[in-house]
Amino acid sequence: MKPLATDRVWSLPNDIYFVKTAAGDVLVNSPPESLKFLLAHGFTPPAYVLLPPDAPAGSELGSHGFVRRGINYASVEFLIYANFFGQRRQVTLITVTQAQAERLSILLRETFSGPTEPSDWPNDWLKRECEAVAFYPPLGRVPTIDDMVTIVSLETSGGDLGPTQIVYDGDTFLFLENDQEVARIPTAITGVALPLTVAPPQPLLRQTITLQFIGGSDGFDPTGITTCFLAYLGTGQPLLFDAAAYLNVRLAYLGLSPRQIDLVVISHLHEDHIAGLPELILTGGKRVRLVTAQPIYRSLLRVLGAMLDLAPAAVAELFDFFPLDPGQALEVNGYRFEATYAVHSIPTIAVRVGGISYSGDMRYDEAWLAHLYRQGQLSATRLAELRRFAEGAEVLVHDMGGGAIHTTPTAQLLRDLSTKSRRLVLAHTSRRDLEMSRELAGRVEIAKSGHIVGIGEVVVDDEQRQRFETLTICPIFARLSVHERVDLAARCLVVTYPAKTMIAYEGDESDGYTYVIHRGVVEIIVANESVRFLGRGNSMGERGALIGEPRTSTMVAHSDVELLQIPPDVFAAVAARLGLHEAFTRAEWLWQQPALASLPWANLLDLALDFTPRSVVAGTTLCRKGKRGTIGYLLVSGRLAFHDGTTGESTRAGDCFGMRSVLRGEPYRLTVTAVTDSVVWEITAVALQRFYLNYPDLLMHLQTIDR
Repeated sequence: MKPLATDRVWSLPNDIYFVKTAAGDVLVNSPPESLKFLLAHGFTPPAYVLLPPDAPAGSELGSHGFVRRGINYASVEFLIYANFFGQRRQVTLITVTQAQAERLSILLRETFSGPTEPSDWPNDWLKRECEAVAFYPPLGRVPTIDDMVTIVSLETSGGDLGPTQIVYDGDTFLFLENDQEVARIPTAITGVALPLTVAPPQPLLRQTITLQFIGGSDGFDPTGITTCFLAYLGTGQPLLFDAAAYLNVRLAYLGLSPRQIDLVVISHLHEDHIAGLPELILTGGKRVRLVTAQPIYRSLLRVLGAMLDLAPAAVAELFDFFPLDPGQALEVNGYRFEATYAVHSIPTIAVRVGGISYSGDMRYDEAWLAHLYRQGQLSATRLAELRRFAEGAEVLVHDMGGGAIHTTPTAQLLRDLSTKSRRLVLAHTSRRDLEMSRELAGRVEIAKSGHIVGIGEVVVDDEQRQRFETLTICPIFARLSVHERVDLAARCLVVTYPAKTMIAYEGDESDGYTYVIHRGVVEIIVANESVRFLGRGNSMGERGALIGEPRTSTMVAHSDVELLQIPPDVFAAVAARLGLHEAFTRAEWLWQQPALASLPWANLLDLALDFTPRSVVAGTTLCRKGKRGTIGYLLVSGRLAFHDGTTGESTRAGDCFGMRSVLRGEPYRLTVTAVTDSVVWEITAVALQRFYLNYPDLLMHLQTIDR
């Protein structure tokens, strides 16, 4: 760690800053797992947390409100827990504006205490159960967020910490003591966020039921990853259970792309279980299909709305939702899901599907449940339901986190749970020292990062099919027919690079080949700055293959990497088939738009294929209010006037008109007319539907810039 600006400041990864002041230590920015980063670097979690200003609307894809490129920089829940339960003190959260402070309050009330709307509690008994779990003896009641946190804003003098003053001037946070500057912290978040730890890749032998754990630990363990796993049933694409932080990179290390995930199951809304969800929704490259109970979903919309500074209705447009309510089975994509409410401090579902039972963060203790029954807090029916929740499962993944709101492992409990399923996998724990009898040793295991569980017959797979799948999740090559992709997979070569080796240098001459990442993670560096990390299904080298241009970036194998290498003559045929040469200049124009700068150039080329340039003369009407249209427009040059009761004009390249109306199948909301001779790009409803499925971050961008 190198001090930044003064010896009062330490710079940690992911734009985290730790500032020592006369008023106490201050953390600046709080991306997911900030507590783990602090503990790993030897810091005690501070009692002050200063959060960044909102991202300017429309400035960057995947960025809105507290979120930057899919990463929430107001992930404060576990810092609060560490202070309140660990050090018996409140945390002061400092936002820039009062509006941010109010949104943060909404977010924390939902994730800490459950739905803030009384009607979103499905029944009274669930609320009583949650309160019984959350009961905190030192207070003699359930703690509230107001017991744990004070939320203030710089806008309302919240930067006055007594001996220390914090001032926001747009580009920096200034820390003053005795009218002297003691620290200066940039407000811009520019770094590429990476996790502290990743799951080590291990050979995956698919069986009838296969579980692959991204993590099996908890939110306090700096050496582990919070419980999050993939479930493969038969030959299907993986299901994701809960969403650990920095999910895209963690999937890439396992040789997977977010585009391969079929459905995402969310058990509950504690931060460690949803920290990776904004990233998956906004930057995963595929429209997320989410499964959870309706009360949890409605609460989630408010949580994401507070993070992103969007209305819940706007958030709902960003992903698809499939309701899984206890007592009502859900059949989707060939799977049958069942759920029951787990015993936890906020609404949580335990889920069954295809022989798998996942308890969520259920506190399961036969003696304690019997006590709740005797106290009248559990009905006989509910007690029987909880005792049966995993009976007959092939594999049970069960919380063993300990403490008041999680299951505490005992020898008797392990025996009880192990009788419910063929295999018992203990998760949500950093413990590796659980003693087990000989009879349990073969049936009980502890999940850790990268852990794999397999049950049943081996599912036959081959490398050729894997190459085909890699090409299928690459947006450009996904445009080819199945037959064409099968043929392309057979003609690719495979090249390998050990971790930390250079694949290509910025400024090198192109070798004429195009590459698609097959396994591993590639770091992209431009002008000595790391700009992104790419995983499976991302392609590289198209510019050089199309026009012979030197490399525009340095590519480094961040892990062991396998690339599919497409020979120049093979790529030339693909380019002719898809019209890539014609789309090249459009991709170059998109590349110059600041809001799109975070996208890989190959994705811009893919986007460019869906636009058709059109020159219009002054006086041409493009959209007429109230008329149902099939074409959306992007302004490239010229001047357009728009009318909706009032009149406005636009000369800003990149402004969009009519796209949301076309996507929704609604009438145009504005009349748009060319004031001068102009150039626009047209996009059809079919192409917009493809955006809708493949680029959710663009959909959120359109909510901001489309008229």
